[in-house]
Amino acid sequence: MINVAIVEDSDADANVLCEYVRRAVAELDRACEISVFERSSLFLDGYRGNYDVVFMDIELPDIDGMEAAKRLRAVDPDVVLIFVTNMSQYAVGGYAVDAMDFMVKPVSYDNLKLKLMRAVKRIESRKQEKLVIQGKTGAQVVNIPSVRYIEVLNHKLTIYTVNGAISAIGSLSKIEDKLKDFAFSRCNNCYLVNLDYVTGVDDYTAYIGKDALSVSRSRKKQFLKDIADHLGGHV
Repeated sequence: MINVAIVEDSDADANVLCEYVRRAVAELDRACEISVFERSSLFLDGYRGNYDVVFMDIELPDIDGMEAAKRLRAVDPDVVLIFVTNMSQYAVGGYAVDAMDFMVKPVSYDNLKLKLMRAVKRIESRKQEKLVIQGKTGAQVVNIPSVRYIEVLNHKLTIYTVNGAISAIGSLSKIEDKLKDFAFSRCNNCYLVNLDYVTGVDDYTAYIGKDALSVSRSRKKQFLKDIADHLGGHV
């Protein structure tokens, strides 16, 4: 299922995009769900990291498409973004927000299908490497390979990534279940560790770079086994 958001204040243009997206997705032998937003503020306020591709008009009446894209990228660096504009020169600014492409109105079906084919390839290659976490101010999308370890303390989660720490709401067990297909292991009840970042284990201490995490007696054997399996039998 491909989840598509269309941010477009023109009903006529939005209807054309909806029709073309449904047709192209069907021809690509995929299914889709489409949500239409006539204001970028409505799209951003309700954003929960649940879209795969966003078609964003640049000339919007409240928050223009470029500014909306910057705010979108602050919470979701990976969603596929395609600008739709009346003026091709606006599209140059798309590089600053990592837009995959742009289309000039009036949009042609063949052009949209070509863009969507590229988008689907990118979406399907990335889809299994994204983790949506809930924070006090909303949802945030995190690249799973960038997660070093996750800590729970006093029922509060902290996701430690290569880019810094992120506070989250939820349970460590639920996140562990989401990450079961990736190389994560618990060294104790408080820490879920990405084994790619383990730099050493000394007695009852695991080192994640410069961070020293305690290894519980009850979990040490399984934790060391998980590391050995991850390294191909060598630890």
